[in-house]
Amino acid sequence: MQALANDGMEGRNTGSPAHKRAAEYVASQFKKSGLEPAASAVTFSRSRFNTRTIDESKSSLALVNDGRTEPLTLGEDANINLRVDPAPSIEAPLVFVGYGLSIPERNINDFAGVNLTGALVVHIAATPKALPGPLQAHFGSADERWKMYKAAGAVAP
Repeated sequence: MQALANDGMEGRNTGSPAHKRAAEYVASQFKKSGLEPAASAVTFSRSRFNTRTIDESKSSLALVNDGRTEPLTLGEDANINLRVDPAPSIEAPLVFVGYGLSIPERNINDFAGVNLTGALVVHIAATPKALPGPLQAHFGSADERWKMYKAAGAVAP
């Protein structure tokens, strides 16, 4: 864990050189431990990933309220999640949903009394510390959150 969480891995963004180093490290540790692939056609090797990037020179983000426009700075004021298909342009109300979780078996419903239909969801990019680690990992993932938001009628996370 120390090797993979090390600052030298630079966040391990998919397709980045740091991601390649992390994948090679894991593969080498598997081999070193004597692990073998479960199927004969499988090897411990890197996968090729499709990646997305934002061309900031051709992108903008702004809040518009009562005809007043307030430009936002990507990475400072807001982040665009590229793990889901971002729309080229969105004009929608912003709806804040706290952690933005709906986990009925834990009696968590951050959407109670909130109308997400046609909205862009604004949420805290974390999960409650009281939630067990596996549930934090599952419900904190971008894909799982987007499923919840989309089911509630949102147009974007």
